[in-house]
Amino acid sequence: MNLIRPIFAGLCVAGSLHAQEPKLVNDSFLDSIRKEAAAHHPAAKSSALTSDAALVDIRGVRLWDDPRVGLSLMGAESPMRANQGDIRLSFEQPLPKPGLYAAKISKAEAIERAKRENARMSALQVGAAAANDAIELALADESIRLQTSQIDWLKSMVENAKEKAINPGSTSADALRLESELAQENQVLAAAKRSRDSISQSLNLRLGRPLESQWPTLTLTLNPAPTPIASSEIARIQRLNPEVRSMEEMAHAADAEVRIADRNRLPQFAVGVESAIYSGGDVRSVGIGLKMSLPIINHASYDAQIHAAELRQKAAVQDVETARLNVADQVLSSVTDAANAAAQARAYAGEVYEKADAAKRSIEAAWISSESPLTDLLDANRSLFSIELQQRRFVAMQLAAIEQLNLLVPRP
Repeated sequence: MNLIRPIFAGLCVAGSLHAQEPKLVNDSFLDSIRKEAAAHHPAAKSSALTSDAALVDIRGVRLWDDPRVGLSLMGAESPMRANQGDIRLSFEQPLPKPGLYAAKISKAEAIERAKRENARMSALQVGAAAANDAIELALADESIRLQTSQIDWLKSMVENAKEKAINPGSTSADALRLESELAQENQVLAAAKRSRDSISQSLNLRLGRPLESQWPTLTLTLNPAPTPIASSEIARIQRLNPEVRSMEEMAHAADAEVRIADRNRLPQFAVGVESAIYSGGDVRSVGIGLKMSLPIINHASYDAQIHAAELRQKAAVQDVETARLNVADQVLSSVTDAANAAAQARAYAGEVYEKADAAKRSIEAAWISSESPLTDLLDANRSLFSIELQQRRFVAMQLAAIEQLNLLVPRP
């Protein structure tokens, strides 16, 4: 399941600023978010309880079947009852089939290990979802910072336009146009703050915090993190991916099921003791015997069960390989997304930004000296703002791609 939310879909991903010191969204911060989510989210707790139940199931595997006791009364003439006894008491204990208990223990232990991996996967999933919310919240704060700078710039341009309008032959058209732009940007900022509040509330829900708990301003790193190497990550799948490891354990459980089916077709032996007692109080006889079931009639049924178990075991092995290939494909996709986002983030922070900033400064100077129209200045400013915002989005996208990669191939 892909947990990367649309953290880069639109400008309105910002919110209310707080007086607290900005907090950098780095590995240690995200790790604390993951741990808190895993400790409080009900999905993680449910999976942990299921894993605990599977551990208890191992103790529930029986070596001995319950013994059977019997009581029968004879109805006959007194001499016969006195001679043979008129009360029959019996005790019978079935004996374990060789290898059956060991096979059942092996199956239960494999299922317990699989459930443990499922619990780990659930904890990783809720942790990754919370980390993605934190990344989205950081992008929201970065957006609001840029939007605030945009508004401050427009305010200064409004003042410049008013001063220009004082000059003979000038009009107030530019000032009015800039004031209109400023009003629109203020509305964008207000909507962005509301969106930021919604993101923080979603994060609070995942962490089990009160809905209105306040978050400090979050900031993204200036430069993207190093991108992992795909081949190295794929090599770690078999050892670290919980889904693959869980399916491997289920394949072991299926192998144990084959042994169980094979052991079930063995004859069932039972040791029995029977005594005859006269109601007058004397024991007339005591017998010890051995009983055995005859699995001849159901021979074809037992063979079918063994064959079906073998087929399921082979299917389980193929399912493991299928899961590994699917995870490897997702790893390749995540590594590519992270590499592309990192490359674009570096480009937008370097040459792309520098050229756009130089163009905007040049056009701004030309507009102030009435050598360039206002539309050119607004276009240049929007271009620079878009580049700055896009650079922040690319950093967030890379963090989200790495978060998805950590979900697929968790760090030890």
